[in-house]
Amino acid sequence: MIRIDCFWRDLLSHLEKDRSWRSVFVAGPVDSGKSTLCRFLGEHFAVRFSTAAIDCDPGQSILGPPATLALAWEPRKSEVPLAMRFIGSNTPSGHFLQALTSMKRLSERAFEEGAQKIVFDSCGYPVTAAGREFFYQTLDLLEPDHLVALQQIDEMEPLLATFTRRNKPRLHRLPISEEVIRRSRTERRAYRQQKFKRYFKNAKRQMLPLEGMGLHGMIPALKNPQSWDHCLVALCDRKGFAVAIGVLEKVEMHESRLWIHAPPFDRNQIASVQFGSLRVDHRSGEEL
Repeated sequence: MIRIDCFWRDLLSHLEKDRSWRSVFVAGPVDSGKSTLCRFLGEHFAVRFSTAAIDCDPGQSILGPPATLALAWEPRKSEVPLAMRFIGSNTPSGHFLQALTSMKRLSERAFEEGAQKIVFDSCGYPVTAAGREFFYQTLDLLEPDHLVALQQIDEMEPLLATFTRRNKPRLHRLPISEEVIRRSRTERRAYRQQKFKRYFKNAKRQMLPLEGMGLHGMIPALKNPQSWDHCLVALCDRKGFAVAIGVLEKVEMHESRLWIHAPPFDRNQIASVQFGSLRVDHRSGEEL
């Protein structure tokens, strides 16, 4: 756990004074304490307001399984999120459209469900030009009232400069706590493996008829087994939210059906199948 320091309490004081705000977006590099800060803010405001948490990190997800973005209420009393959207990968890179759409749809869903406050927990801020543009477009689309930037020195200033003269969001620059625990790439991969393994713990082999069903996402060549073997997919409802995610085991195009390892789901809820770019062993949770 990260000690709650004076900078976080100052931020809380600023948010308390602005009673009209509806959303705050927390950004920072990998391993900067974003999730802990979001939990701190979410639990505080949940005492007086209906407060939603939106997990925007498909690689080190807390609310849902990897490759998803998820919505939950604060304080979090269940591991099952209120709603999920499928990205199809453990990083937004190469899946920017899915990530942008998912964040927007989840925020709309939160307000539809009665949220008065939303705390966005972002993925790690990248140093690439494409990554900075993705963050710019994200903030331009979501229009949060407040943007909290966790940084060591000034690594996020190129992004923050684009919003300096805009009315929203209001900018807050915070230093990264010295108590943050850094995780290696191996540790981050192991975390995803355990999350997948836990999600698929009660998975079973199930048949999904494709008649009248839509297919979208990173659709492979379904006639070629090598292209879809162990492919991670989402079973989506009529609004594009993931009812469940599963691992593709068999494709029978002549019978117009798929065989999937997934937690139990109601076929009547499924309107489309979204294909991702990850391959996963549902038994071990390992990415292939």
